[in-house]
Amino acid sequence: MTKLIGLSSILFSGIILSGCSDIIENPDIEIALKRETGNGSIELLKPTITTKENQLEFMTEGIDENKVTFIYVANKKVFEQKIKNGESYKLNIMDIEDAHRTDYKPKVQLLQTLDDTEDGDIATFKQVRYKVEKD
Repeated sequence: MTKLIGLSSILFSGIILSGCSDIIENPDIEIALKRETGNGSIELLKPTITTKENQLEFMTEGIDENKVTFIYVANKKVFEQKIKNGESYKLNIMDIEDAHRTDYKPKVQLLQTLDDTEDGDIATFKQVRYKVEKD
């Protein structure tokens, strides 16, 4: 009986682990590893803020202006609209819990999808980190 349970555990582990190898080939994971896909760039106009600042300002170059752009700060969506390259946009970060952390550099992420929905296939992904200093 013990051998049967042990053999079943090994077989189950093998099935689970072999399924995990497929995850590596997932394009979403590839994006996370490469960090950036698509054309263009995002730039923070002030890459260092203080713990009391409530806005980040960004500008893009070479981003597809015909697509909806989603912007996330500290993994929270703060922006969803079409943008124009070369214009500055301000992001309100006052209510974002991790936006003012000083123990690491939080991220601003730009995402555009093929079908302009948040859950669609990713066409463009860019990210930039900013630094927070205590007042």
